[in-house]
Amino acid sequence: MSTAQPWTRLGSESTYSGYVRVRRDVYRTVDGSVSSWDVLEEQTSVAVVAFTPDLERIVMFDQFRVGPQRVLAELPGGGVEDGESVEESGRRELQEETGYQAEDVFHAGSEWASANSSRRKHLIIAAGCVRIAAPTWDDGEMGRPHEMPRNEFMQHLLDGNLTDAGLAMRGLHVMARAEQLPEALLPVRETIREFLSVTRA
Repeated sequence: MSTAQPWTRLGSESTYSGYVRVRRDVYRTVDGSVSSWDVLEEQTSVAVVAFTPDLERIVMFDQFRVGPQRVLAELPGGGVEDGESVEESGRRELQEETGYQAEDVFHAGSEWASANSSRRKHLIIAAGCVRIAAPTWDDGEMGRPHEMPRNEFMQHLLDGNLTDAGLAMRGLHVMARAEQLPEALLPVRETIREFLSVTRA
């Protein structure tokens, strides 16, 4: 079986610029045909699985989502700013959306948002998260920060009732396999190993 080959981009033009930007790329495929595709030009993002100090609860953010047209219990997160590391962004977004501050964080990898998006979605796992202030929301941002028991959190991920469930499950498995971690994150890794083992039973 032959391997897949990249296509040749023949041109690109902007077709829409709003909350998201869309460009139309024209490609010559490997069989010689020409094909047009709409591509979402989206900002790199980060989501945070934030454990409380007792490891019994995860910080969540309930917010209305216009796609599903319903309130979803989501992971805190948002865009990675220019010049900002993913870890810095995760800490900032957690505090801005929920008022919680993390003791330590672990970058648990990333994945593509979709096949026609430029966005890379990163996951941060945060330890020792405590509320230190009120949230500081951007214009148009609002919701309800709360703590979810970790057994309910795992079921919530499996039920698929949030936008980053796959990203979170992937990141939890990455951390469960991590060898070198700061001391503050070792109890989090053991907790993750425990409930992933229960999930497989």
